[in-house]
Amino acid sequence: MAGCDFREETGFVEVKKSFANLAAGDTLMLNATALDLGTRSSLVVQQPTGTASLQVRRGDASRKLCEFPVRKNRVVTVTLAAANGALRCSVQS
Repeated sequence: MAGCDFREETGFVEVKKSFANLAAGDTLMLNATALDLGTRSSLVVQQPTGTASLQVRRGDASRKLCEFPVRKNRVVTVTLAAANGALRCSVQS
């Protein structure tokens, strides 16, 4: 509870993956936050309301996978899948 700021409007983003691991050197980013799923298949992150984007960063270069709205007190589920060597994402709100 100490980390919660009830004055700020926030929602939640659940990131799910359906593949083993990212390529070596790749980092999954939610806005400016680096996500470390490790061996887990999902992760829930609290985010401020507004538009969020999920990106894959390799070194200084990054590629946007998807963009989606985060609404107050709601959960957005983003599912990542590897298809033909590329990452794809689908969003459910």
